[in-house]
This record gives sequence, C-alpha cells and structure tokens, in this order.
Amino acid sequence: MTAILSVPKAALAELVHTVTWMFKGKDPRDQLIDALRAARLVPAVFVPGIEHQAATAIVTVGLPGVVYRKWSPHRKLDEHLFLDVDAWSGVRVAACWDSRAHRVRMRVAEVGAPDLWDRIVALFTEWEVAGCPVPSSAGAASRHPRSSSCPAR
Repeated sequence: MTAILSVPKAALAELVHTVTWMFKGKDPRDQLIDALRAARLVPAVFVPGIEHQAATAIVTVGLPGVVYRKWSPHRKLDEHLFLDVDAWSGVRVAACWDSRAHRVRMRVAEVGAPDLWDRIVALFTEWEVAGCPVPSSAGAASRHPRSSSCPAR
C-alpha cells in the first residue's frame, strides 16, 4: 500500500531534523557547530560590520532564520558563528588582530549550502554603504548617526 503525503516541504524538513536529533541524541545546532569546528579555516576578505557591537541585531533583521553567536577565546581573537539550521548551513569566522600589519585578519570556514558567507558579506557591505544603521528593537532598521564605531566613517 502506498500513501501520498501532502505536507509542506518545510514541515517535512523539520520532521527529518527532529527524528535525526532523536536518534543521534544531539541537537542539530550542535551538530552544525561541530561540523564548523572540524572544517578548515581559509583566508577571507575583512568584513568590518561583523565586529560591530550591534552585529546580532543586524543579522537578526538582515538574515532572518540565521542565528549569530560571538565569543572571544583570546584577547586578540574573536570567533563568530552564523547558523542556519533549517538550511543546514553555517559559517565560522575567526577574526584575529595581526600586530605586525596593525589590522584584523579574517579566516572563514563554511559548511552546508555555499551561499551563506556571500549573504553575510553582502549584508554587512550594504549596512556600511547605508551609513551603518543600527536596527531598533522593533526590528526595522533606523538611520543612526555615524559614530566612532562605524567603519564607514
């Protein structure tokens, strides 16, 4: 006997992730983070907005569905994670201060769908060109006067 399911694709994807999580015993987000940590970091273009104090709000508004996390394992190193669990895509950015060159160098690892890093670069480039608007708590981007933390100044 054959049954035809008329369920939206998004619901099926969620079901697959849930069943995978149940059998593997690990949260899909943790699996994505593990894959990013195992991936090789390669040199990348410097994206100044990632270092901005409002990066979480910028990503929330500009890349719905993408979760952003930042942590600093060392005073000269910041690690940024961008996770899109529904699309099974992730980007890990290591931003390290280069004392010899007197600038930040970025290295990137990407797993899953290959367009997330391109979307991140485009988002922060558009943000900088627009004058570094800081999204309000309501979720809409509001024009904010340039401050010393804005790289476009």
